Amino acid sequence: MYQTWLKLGLDKGITDLEIYAVKNRSLKLSVYQNKLDQHVQSEVESVTIRGIYQNKLSTVRFENLSLENVDHMLNQLIENAKALTVVEPAIIFEGSKSYPVVEEDKFDFSAVPVIDKINLLKKLEQGLLKNPAVSQVQTTQYQEVASVTTLVNSKGLNLSRTQSYAYAYAIGVFKKDESDIQTAYDIKLAKKFEDFNVDQMIQTTLDMGLAKLGGKSIPTKAYPVIFNNEMFSDILNVFSSIFSGEAAYRNITPLKDKVGKPIFDSKINLVNDPLHPDAFFKVPFDDEGVACQQRYVVKDGVFTGFNHNLKTAKIFNTEPTGNGFGGSIQMSNFVLQPGNTSLEDMIKGVEDGVLITDLIGLHAGVKTISGEFSLQAAGQKIEQGKIVRAVKMIVVSGNFFEMMNHIITLGSDLKFNLSGVASPSVLVESLVISGE
Repeated sequence: MYQTWLKLGLDKGITDLEIYAVKNRSLKLSVYQNKLDQHVQSEVESVTIRGIYQNKLSTVRFENLSLENVDHMLNQLIENAKALTVVEPAIIFEGSKSYPVVEEDKFDFSAVPVIDKINLLKKLEQGLLKNPAVSQVQTTQYQEVASVTTLVNSKGLNLSRTQSYAYAYAIGVFKKDESDIQTAYDIKLAKKFEDFNVDQMIQTTLDMGLAKLGGKSIPTKAYPVIFNNEMFSDILNVFSSIFSGEAAYRNITPLKDKVGKPIFDSKINLVNDPLHPDAFFKVPFDDEGVACQQRYVVKDGVFTGFNHNLKTAKIFNTEPTGNGFGGSIQMSNFVLQPGNTSLEDMIKGVEDGVLITDLIGLHAGVKTISGEFSLQAAGQKIEQGKIVRAVKMIVVSGNFFEMMNHIITLGSDLKFNLSGVASPSVLVESLVISGE
């Protein structure tokens, strides 16, 4: 089928052509008050065609795969190319010399009876409601996804990759009194259905929710701050765009003239690691067909260079790094390499500080170019090396670049989030906390 499309496009005068197709099969279930209230199945194939016409690269996307519609979309691609006035590098990639071998996910979640998935959700909901502090469970959800990505082009490239996973969670409402109501949830991602441990999911959610009750603000001043691994992963995710060749090309990163120079403390190592053994997803090639590779973005505090797709690599006269995803440049498993200190020991070393476990407004409260951030937060108060109570209604402020130069300790508890960013907990020497 795809070869027929390629021939059809080349016959129309398109110089080079690429087909990027994704087949997605998904199931979504949700339970509320012990009853199934959502059951949605879908199976969709979407196609993106990129083509070069008159030295201009144009793109069309569609889901109707009939030959008649493909013919129409190829004509639309040509018209789009004619209308382009901004001339940027037009490249269809011939392929990398070699590609990493990734053991594909073979577990078939669709083979598991739906009743087993519903019962998982019911048990999760009921387990939370047994705790007297849980006034209700807002929703309990399960979703599974299986996808096949195929990339073929007129230069002979023919690649495919698969993914299969499921996740589940329940949002518990925790109540101490009418003025102290909190929510908590823990998303569990599984590569096999038997990976779901409902009792553990219940306990983790309860621990998170109960730790939030009884919180109050603290006096405004500078404190030593520990970010737990999940929160620091979220911060890294927000600032990951500063390492993009696209940001360098458009002058929206402060790192354009910093390649080869120290930008962070020497203990900081940031790695783009598409094949990391602990990652949920391992990626052998990007959406442009470039082989993915492990590379240090920051090595011992020194910025080693930008991530590039085909376009920015051409602009900067360098090699693409395999980070072309979704029409932009993205990390593929972005990892802050951990240290050797447990979170418990990190807390023991703090006399008067704060453990941050929740951040709100991560996009609105962050300026990636300057590095400034001011974020609503919640967490735990640390006194004399012990957690003493919950903290809420605070704002943590600082500068990302200064913070990365004042990290005292990197934890040993490396954890990946669902966005493919991994971090340990980190202890920052001092940040301003605005509270009372």
